[in-house]
Parts: sequence; structure tokens; C-alpha cells
Amino acid sequence: MKKKYIMAAVVSLFLSGVLNAQTNTYNIPEQLSELIKKAFDNYPKLKAGDAYIKMDQTQRDLAKAGYMPTIDGEANYRYGKPTPSITFPGFGSFAFFPANNYDLHVGAALPIWDFGRTAANVKKTLAEIQTSKDNLESAKQDLAYQIAELYCAIIFYNKSVEVENEQIKVLQDNVDIIAKRVQDGDALKFDLLSTQVKLNNSQNQLIDLQNNLEKDYEFLDMLTAQQGDGYITREDIGFNTSGHEDVSSDKNYDLIIMNDQMNSSQVDIKSARNNWLPKIVAKAQIGYQDGYVGTEASGGFIPIDKLLLTGSIGVGLSIPIYGADRPNYRIKIAQINVEATKYNIETEKMNLDNQILQAKSDLKATQDKLKNYEVQIEQAKEALNLAEIRYKAGVITNLELLTAQDDAQNAELGEIQLKFQVLLSTLTINKLGATKFW
Repeated sequence: MKKKYIMAAVVSLFLSGVLNAQTNTYNIPEQLSELIKKAFDNYPKLKAGDAYIKMDQTQRDLAKAGYMPTIDGEANYRYGKPTPSITFPGFGSFAFFPANNYDLHVGAALPIWDFGRTAANVKKTLAEIQTSKDNLESAKQDLAYQIAELYCAIIFYNKSVEVENEQIKVLQDNVDIIAKRVQDGDALKFDLLSTQVKLNNSQNQLIDLQNNLEKDYEFLDMLTAQQGDGYITREDIGFNTSGHEDVSSDKNYDLIIMNDQMNSSQVDIKSARNNWLPKIVAKAQIGYQDGYVGTEASGGFIPIDKLLLTGSIGVGLSIPIYGADRPNYRIKIAQINVEATKYNIETEKMNLDNQILQAKSDLKATQDKLKNYEVQIEQAKEALNLAEIRYKAGVITNLELLTAQDDAQNAELGEIQLKFQVLLSTLTINKLGATKFW
């Protein structure tokens, strides 16, 4: 039961003025805000998320390069035999091609119109950038909630250690008193043993609390790149259950990321269809080649093996007739992905909406139970007061007093357990709705 008291700390922060989904304004402790910022700066998964965004942005720049010209330099040599020639009596032989053929040139190609191919590729990369950004925000949300849970747990573990130490002191005093009474013959050894057992149980619970506190500090230190413990200075956080009424699944990151994936598949459909469309490209080249037959300005013949400065410019139309990548199959695959993603989105939204409704139903039921528990606690406290009076008067035994104390403690812890369930339901609702509190 005491552990349930501690677990209530896990969610209390979000509900004590931290979460307010209606106004989207929050008032979280400054120390918690600093811890979250340190975790954001330190956690490797977030750094990886930033790297993925940069990679997708580079992919976008690469896709945009489809609009830019390309420039290539080429140097070719070919030796061929026989070389076609013709002989003119009295003039000798004239070759149509040289045996040694040289071609040195620089060529440029500028896309004029690709019928949306490059635009579709750019849209694809933009969709991937958005998916990476949403993945990063989702990871930040998970980390922020985790830091807040550790923060609250440490606060309440500290308080529980204090309470347990006080309980141990009271029990130790009782042991001393009963031991003296046993010596005087006014009490039974059974009463002493019963109290010692309760003392030992409290001491073991204290060890568990201190161990859990140490582990939470170690975990928090790992996430925030800090060292040591004892630096959480806040002493208490009250219970509050506001900030969940208008939460819906529309902003849930799982849905957002699935919608990103569907947008990407829709772009794939357009990109695959564009692969059947032609491309118009302007081309130009300049360089040196041999193998030209003609006359020079002086009237003499140009040697066929002489390298001449040459150039050309033109426009080319490329029409796909048969593609090895089978564009029709790519279109079909993309369409199937879109259809499957739509169904997955509908399923996910149904599940999220159902989880929110169940959490709200649990919240209402638990709040109704809390109203009845207030009476039970008062009755248990009154019974304990009467037991203490009767014990001092010697009417009841020490065992009966311990039973009354356990009943009162269990009643208080039962109320804390219900409050924990209230807080847990509220946290669940806000987390499903991607409520941002940092």
C-alpha cells in the first residue's frame, strides 16, 4: 500500500497547475523546467532525431538539384582499321575517317520540362522532413513526461522517507515502553514481539524507499547528464484533476506520424505516374575532335587527323517506352500503401478514442469512490482514538491497538490509492491527447 502512495507522485505534477489543456498555459516548477531542458540537450535519441531531420533536408536539396543543369567533361580515343578511303589518280588517297580518332569535349544539359517529376520528388522529401520532425516532437514529449515522473517520484519518496522515519521512531518508543512493562509484569511478551515485527516491517519499507529514491536519482542523472542526489528541492505538490475535459486524439503523435506516412505514399503515386511522361532537355557541348573533311580558308584541304574546335547546341525529347522499374507496379504498390495506411489510421483513432473514453470513465468512477472514502477515513481515525484511550485504560491489548492503527493507516493509504487512480487517469488522458506542458 505504501508503494501505491509513492506511485501517486508519478502523475501529481501534471495535475497541480501543470496541465491545462483548455488554455494551453502551464506553471511548472522552475527546477523541473531546467531538468527537462538539460535532458533535451543531453538525450542521444533527440540528437539522432535532429540528425535525421538534417539528412532529410539534404535529401530535399538533392531532389531540387533536378532543376539544375549538369556539366560533364569527356575524353575519348578510338583506333580503328581498316579506314575507309578513296584514291584519285594523280591526286593520291583520301581517308574518310582517321585510324586514330580523338574526341575531347565539355557538355552541358539543362532540364526544360520534366512534367512534374522533380516537383514530386521534392514533395516526397518535404513529407519525409515533416515525419522526422513529428518523430522528434514525439520523442521530446515522452522524455518530458519521463523527467516529470521522476521529479515527482523523488519528491514523494523523500516525503515518504521522512514519514517512515517518524513511524519507526514511534514504534521504537513503543517497543521500549512495552519492554519495560514486560519486565514489570504489566504486559505480555507477545505484545512486545508484535510491536517489534511491525518495527522491522517499517525498517524494511524504509530500505525499499531509500533504494527506490537512489535508483530514480541515478536514472534522472543519466537522462540529464547530472551527478549526485538531493538536488530536488521542492517539498510537496498538491492533488488536482483539471486539464483533461477537452482532450481528444486529434493531436496524438501516432496519428500525426501515420498521416505523414500516408501523405508520403500519395506523393509516391504521383511520382510513379510521372515516370511515364517525357522529358525535354537542352544540350550543348564544345571541344576538339578530328575526322572532319573540308578545306581551310587558304583553299587547302584539312588533314583528316587534325583536331578542330567543334561545338553544338540543341534540344532533346526523351519519351519512356519501356522501363525496367515497372512504373505501373510502383503506382499499384503506392496505392496499396495509401489504402492500408487509411485503415490503420482509422483503427488507431478508434483505439485512442476508446482509451480516452475509458480513462474518463475510470476517472469519474474513482472520483465518486473518493467521496465515500472520506467518511471511512473519519471513522477509522475515530476508532483509533477510542482504541488508544481504551489501551491506556488497560481495556484492550496491544495487538488490538496495532490493528486499529493498521486500519487507520490502510484507510488513509486507500484514499491515496484512489487519488493515484484519479491522477493516473488524468495523466493518461492528457498524454493520449499530446498535451504539452513544458
